[in-house]
Amino acid sequence: FAALKRELDKHANAFAGALHLDLGGKKPKLDSIWINVLDPGGAHSGHIHPHSVLSGVYYVDVPAGASALKLEDPRHPLMMAAPPRAQDAPESERTFVYLAANAGDVLMWESFLRHEVTPNVAKRARISVSFNYRWG
Repeated sequence: FAALKRELDKHANAFAGALHLDLGGKKPKLDSIWINVLDPGGAHSGHIHPHSVLSGVYYVDVPAGASALKLEDPRHPLMMAAPPRAQDAPESERTFVYLAANAGDVLMWESFLRHEVTPNVAKRARISVSFNYRWG
């Protein structure tokens, strides 16, 4: 995990910079890290990561047909009378974005972003390592 942490720290620092976060001279600090084994048929309902700044996942083993990460537009709860988006809407305008990953991929997002893992339709488990970063 030490080698993984070093690599994730690089990603977190670069991402915080790309987001123009003013961290008061501090760097994002790895706060928690855990292993996920998502068996066939398994899912993880929509949630956020309170008390964190950045969250993400490192994919260890992704079998063919494994479920995607589903990200929700944070404006969604405020769109009470909004019509649905067109099927061909640009990704930046969609209510939900689905990200399929491969082994070795790292995905990172701001922790307030609601996300979920759709049911795993692969014939074997998907293995990943999730993590959170707090403000130094």
